[in-house]
Amino acid sequence: MKPLSFFTALFVCLALLLASLYTVAIDPRTYARQQARLNVAERSGISQEELLALDEAVARYMRGAGPLDDAVFSPREIAHMRDVRALMALCERVLALLAALAALGLALVFGRLRLKGFRVLLRGGRWALLALAACVAILAAWAFIDFTGLFTAFHQLLFTNDLWLLSASSTLIRMFPEDFFRAMAAEIALRFALSLLALAALGKGMSRYADTRR
Repeated sequence: MKPLSFFTALFVCLALLLASLYTVAIDPRTYARQQARLNVAERSGISQEELLALDEAVARYMRGAGPLDDAVFSPREIAHMRDVRALMALCERVLALLAALAALGLALVFGRLRLKGFRVLLRGGRWALLALAACVAILAAWAFIDFTGLFTAFHQLLFTNDLWLLSASSTLIRMFPEDFFRAMAAEIALRFALSLLALAALGKGMSRYADTRR
């Protein structure tokens, strides 16, 4: 039961992490909030109204719900965004797989232990969270020391071409400068942390309830 609880908790944590990333990446309101905080409209020379419209267009494209305007984005930018959209589609498939594995694990745990499964999952979750936290801490330290290096390394890992190397005058770079991605990474971390806290509180509460049902 210990390996099952560990991997079930790990699948849940990974699903929450990927869901945090995905929901941030496709949300134009998050784009706009971070751009406003970083004063992107003034820095980019793009009007606020146009920037909001472009945010909506990019978010739709990230969801696979519409094309990008080739009158606004260059062929190189559109080619790069095609690669990004492919990654988002992969993210959707992996997220669905993780959710299915987590659901299967939860069904097996609760099928055998009923309400006591919450206590077992909390123990397994501690170890799963420690393993995941160690990886996140390494990335966080790297980002703190050299975010540009981490940013470059991720692009080199995720893309098989150099289309992501865009000119400073390109629409995408003006919309999404490097400090925007730093802010988005912080947003993902915050959403992930809040979802873990909510899940831990639920698990703890249900574990206490299970104790009263003995």
